[in-house]
Amino acid sequence: ERKAREESANSDPLLANTDDMLRNSDLAGRSANLASAEATDASGIDGALSALSVGGGGADDEHPEKRMKALHRAFEERMMPEMKRDFPGLRKAQYQEKIFQLWKKSPENPMNRPTA
Repeated sequence: ERKAREESANSDPLLANTDDMLRNSDLAGRSANLASAEATDASGIDGALSALSVGGGGADDEHPEKRMKALHRAFEERMMPEMKRDFPGLRKAQYQEKIFQLWKKSPENPMNRPTA
């Protein structure tokens, strides 16, 4: 029986991994889930959310460049009325170009923020 199990494990890496996990763990299946739930103190919504979060969840913004397009769009919407007031009669593309030049130097641009 042991020999047959080892042969099947050699042919299927997933099965080998599963067998290894079951052999090396005292708890498996539902009992492992219950033990994990008891280990976390998740009373209330905040506790449950913090128990479910995978990352650090800190205030550190690790990837601001992923939101750069949305940040630029908000910056553009906020600056457009001011640009129209300061430079009347320009085309939309010209306003956008001026706003983009301001965006490149703006402290709101995540690429201008110092890295920690």
